[in-house]
Amino acid sequence: MTLHQIIRFLIKYKYQAIFPVAVAEGPIITIISGFLVSHGYLALFPTLLVVFFGDIISDSVYYFVGKGGRHMIQYLKFLHVSPEQLLKLENHFATKPWKTMILAKVSYGLGTVFMVGSGASHMSFKKFLEYILSLNFIRSLILITIGFYFGKVALHFGPTYLQYYTLAVIILIPIGYLVYYRFRKPLKNGN
Repeated sequence: MTLHQIIRFLIKYKYQAIFPVAVAEGPIITIISGFLVSHGYLALFPTLLVVFFGDIISDSVYYFVGKGGRHMIQYLKFLHVSPEQLLKLENHFATKPWKTMILAKVSYGLGTVFMVGSGASHMSFKKFLEYILSLNFIRSLILITIGFYFGKVALHFGPTYLQYYTLAVIILIPIGYLVYYRFRKPLKNGN
């Protein structure tokens, strides 16, 4: 599928296309959705709700995987969670739940492990929802704003370059997001 086809698909099916992607990969589709909002293809409020609830469902699934216990996690090798990592996460959730949840939501690529850890730490689902509802709403709003901003910049420079700005939002912004969170930790340890 080409970039043009993906954009057309999202424009045609709108929220029905965005929701499953938001469950599977929230941050990237949220930025793309913000871009589409800026061009008038999507409405802000429904888009925010769709990506927000997609993220909630995804986080809740991983929470319940962790709640299932260590024996369940060992059968899900794709999570790459060692018993030592899980023990550390459980301790963090028990002693510093807000800080740990905030870290989980800004750590792209590690969020799954953190959500599994939240369930394994025996945190109540009610408490989990208290944290995750507010954090996911804030994160969704920020990411939509980023996409919206880049969409407006693309409109400002004219339709001639629109495909390049679309490409930048869909590919370069998420790559920058990944690179930042991937290399941020080694830089902190080096200081």
